[in-house]
Amino acid sequence: MQDWIINVWGVRGSMPAPSRDFLEFGGNTACISVDCGEALVVFDAGSGLAALSRRLRTGRPIHLFLSHVHIDHLMGLFVFSQLHNPDAEIHLYGEARDGSSFRQQLEVLIGPPYWPVGFAGFAAAVTFHEIGPEQTLPLPGGLAVRTMRSNHPNLSLLYRLESAEKRVVYTLDCELTEELRPRLVEFCRDADAVVWDANFTAQDLALHPGWGHSSWEQGAAVQRDANVRLMLMTHYNQNYTDGFLREQELLAQGPGIRFARENMEVRL
Repeated sequence: MQDWIINVWGVRGSMPAPSRDFLEFGGNTACISVDCGEALVVFDAGSGLAALSRRLRTGRPIHLFLSHVHIDHLMGLFVFSQLHNPDAEIHLYGEARDGSSFRQQLEVLIGPPYWPVGFAGFAAAVTFHEIGPEQTLPLPGGLAVRTMRSNHPNLSLLYRLESAEKRVVYTLDCELTEELRPRLVEFCRDADAVVWDANFTAQDLALHPGWGHSSWEQGAAVQRDANVRLMLMTHYNQNYTDGFLREQELLAQGPGIRFARENMEVRL
């Protein structure tokens, strides 16, 4: 059985944090890849996607799942060099919103006047897949991705990547409520790893109801209830410095809880 490799390319929410107080954990916005052998699956296209793009040395298709189209989860597409590679095969997954197709939403930003080149001008073979909640999407190598509706402004999707042997769940951006909690626990059930929205501490979360994010404390509770092997905290508030996150990491110490850092690699 081949290992899956999770790589962390971006850990921030809302906007990048490019300063010396954010170097240890990282300042790029959300991007996580899972190398499953026959398939490379990427979750979100935050500014961390640029680092992934520089490291890619593969002829395999790239399956890129966007949770939603808020700018912090899209900004890496502007400099995703694989779009200019004529040998690249890129599959983009996302949902329609308010009468606009998934492709139309991306073309609003990726192209003039906001960017000099649009999708029609890229050399790569790009395929758009319009998806929604409560779906199961087959991928090569016996893989599948299941979707679930998140609780986040302007709609968002959660993803569960699974094979017969392994399971990785991606839960950015999501505000956990008592109504949603039982369904999310089941969605995360027996996962080898869950990428968790740890945008806030419990104290800060109480000050931001309706913002569409959760806390690391909530993630630790879901880990216990869902029998999750590894709960990977990420999507940190852009104001949380390295020193502050180290303090939270010490408070959260427990089996299977880790705070994500850029360039982190996890083998499952």
